[in-house]
Amino acid sequence: MGAADPLGNSRPGPVLAYVRPNVSADPDRKRVWPRRLGLIIFVVFCMEVGIMLAVLPWKQVWMSNPLVMKFPALRAFLGHFFVRGLFSGLGLVDLWIGIWEAVHYSEE
Repeated sequence: MGAADPLGNSRPGPVLAYVRPNVSADPDRKRVWPRRLGLIIFVVFCMEVGIMLAVLPWKQVWMSNPLVMKFPALRAFLGHFFVRGLFSGLGLVDLWIGIWEAVHYSEE
């Protein structure tokens, strides 16, 4: 009778050596951590930009920074409530994208 190795393959004669498959080099583990890190960086970036865009147009610094002070037409344009609301809306959308990506992340 032939001896059976741990993998279930029957061979004639004794099994002299058994090579264990490399379990530690799992290709999925190598791909999962960069994806997680990328997700964390993306979510933090979306949250920061979203908060800045949602809040900054309604602060004093929005109209009194050096760039806006040099260009009166730009100052008048950025002073409209519609433009401020537009930037705040973009900030809320950016916040929503960051939260949505964090909640709907799945590892395949």
